[in-house]
Amino acid sequence: MSSNEDRRSGVASDPKEELAIRFVNTAAWRLRSSREERLPNAQAFLQWLAGNIPGSEQPLALINARWRAHPQGSAKAYEAAIALREAVYELLVARIADVAPPIEALEHFNALLVQPADGIRLGTIAGELVWCIDGASDPDLLKPIIMSAVNLMTGPKAHRIRQCQDDRGCGWLFVDESRAMNRRWCSMGDCGNRAKAQRHYRRSRGKSDSPSS
Repeated sequence: MSSNEDRRSGVASDPKEELAIRFVNTAAWRLRSSREERLPNAQAFLQWLAGNIPGSEQPLALINARWRAHPQGSAKAYEAAIALREAVYELLVARIADVAPPIEALEHFNALLVQPADGIRLGTIAGELVWCIDGASDPDLLKPIIMSAVNLMTGPKAHRIRQCQDDRGCGWLFVDESRAMNRRWCSMGDCGNRAKAQRHYRRSRGKSDSPSS
């Protein structure tokens, strides 16, 4: 198993990436015929939130207890989370391609954007402001992701959004922070390293196949 495969075997994500992109990337191998779902159920979604939104453990524990008592509610909240993820993905990919956003995805996103969510607040982690979940309602879970997506799509990083060019169909998104804005891979330690190894192999084969002088 390659390091890239191993990295996608769980829900861990790069804390340096924008929250919205980390959420979108919970679907792995998006450009394959059969992608891999890294949030298979509501419990996995809560686990992801706990690992990506610091300071939210107590309200998430309350929501978890309610979901265990009322599984139908958890199923509905999970479906809403996945629908948001796919809408954000479609909007970001449209931004990358510099085309008009899909109307259905935009309308779905806007409908969630205007929903009230009183249980979120700004907190500080290591001196930086971050979104925190401070309530126990299901809409509270999505609002930090929604606000992250809004800031990403309308802010100064919008033109730096990229999609990994790995030829196996990785499809993960990232923000290109390089000075030359020429980053092609989700991570040089994974897809980028594999592409580099492939180029080296092709060059080596080319030299070995050439007629000797």
